[in-house]
Amino acid sequence: MQDVSAPTETMNDSTLLRTAGILAILGGIANAVSDYLLQGGLIPRAAVNTYDFLPFAPYDLVFIGSIIGNAAIPLWLLGFWPVYVALAPAGRWLAIPTVCFLGYGFSLFPGYHGAYALYAAGFQAQREAPEALSETTATLVQRLHDYHDALLNVIGVPMMVGSLLFAVTVLLGRTLFSRWVILISPIVVPFTQPFIEMLPAPYGGLIRPAWGTTVFTVFFLVATVVTWNVRPGLSQQSATRPTIMK
Repeated sequence: MQDVSAPTETMNDSTLLRTAGILAILGGIANAVSDYLLQGGLIPRAAVNTYDFLPFAPYDLVFIGSIIGNAAIPLWLLGFWPVYVALAPAGRWLAIPTVCFLGYGFSLFPGYHGAYALYAAGFQAQREAPEALSETTATLVQRLHDYHDALLNVIGVPMMVGSLLFAVTVLLGRTLFSRWVILISPIVVPFTQPFIEMLPAPYGGLIRPAWGTTVFTVFFLVATVVTWNVRPGLSQQSATRPTIMK
């Protein structure tokens, strides 16, 4: 009797791989919606740093945006499966550390994003508090700023290391990625953000809020596309890039 279990298992692995990528993309789209809610909606205006605008943003929208982001961002972690599969032909000794560093950095994003509701509550309380409480609210706001800055530093280190490993691995030319993909790797966000924040109205308000989320989502989209026809049960060395990625 012919054993059909292996092909079926391989087919199921391919389906799971594609599903993981699709869920990561959907998580990015949902998080983009939350990014706009954090600034009060889709507003055509000059670029505004969302964090700095929290004292003036509608709190209810910030709260909803924070919750949506908390729910959506973990789906990005599923996207690191196709990222790993695309990197694997270069060797596990490069692919595994790259995905681990990037995945660890991304795992901290829910705490960073979800805290925006708390920042907004504190910043707005300071604006509305009577003068007798000014010292107390000033201390509260300073502690919120300290937490925000510290969390950015904690996220930044693994993201930097993971992104550098990703660039080195891709530039070796043995992955399923084309070399241009390093232009949409996660490290691009902090380097391009200052330029995005200079965009005038109406473009700034339409592009700036979800800029980081957009880069991350495109990153996972490309990983999903290049691994779409890969069967994880087979050797990654036998995989080929889709035509549009060559």
